[in-house]
Amino acid sequence: MNLTFAAQKLQNRPPRPAENDRPCAILALLTEDRLILEVRSPLLRTQPGQICLPGGRIEQDETPVQCALRETEEELGLPTQQIEVLGQLDYYLHTTGQTVYPVLARLKEHHTEALRPNPAEVAEVFSVPLDWFRSHPPTAYEYQLQSVETDDLPAQLKLWLSHAAVRHRGIWWQYEDKLIWGLTAKVICQVLDVTQEGQT
Repeated sequence: MNLTFAAQKLQNRPPRPAENDRPCAILALLTEDRLILEVRSPLLRTQPGQICLPGGRIEQDETPVQCALRETEEELGLPTQQIEVLGQLDYYLHTTGQTVYPVLARLKEHHTEALRPNPAEVAEVFSVPLDWFRSHPPTAYEYQLQSVETDDLPAQLKLWLSHAAVRHRGIWWQYEDKLIWGLTAKVICQVLDVTQEGQT
């Protein structure tokens, strides 16, 4: 077997998640020493009413930074010219099958008067001081995802799946009447880490 053709195909091809076709980007947006967060509209089909960072699916030929800025403008009405991108944080392989790329940025003018939330996507915008997160350690929890049985699976596979439930760990904060959890909480931990002076 001549594998030269296979080698040529792989030579300049960067590896990527094999089963992921839904890459997303989100923006962790700072104004002075506060992090801007959204409450998702109750009209949305997925995760209505939950706390999140602005973001969405990366379009074809779009970088994570471009996506995060575009989605922020669509959700918060904030022109990209008013945002200074500081860099990309570590990305996540989410249990939903998404690869999520967080981007850290700050408002250039240090005020939120320019925010014009899109009511179709955003019910409320609020901000939390970074020092509040630092002085209130998050609460940790564990959860487990179970497989859904179907009759057409081989017996051996059914047996394996019955023992294959994976335990995941998460964290949450309660800020006033807002429950901040899931991927949003994990990204906040990264923000706290990179913005802590004296740490490298």
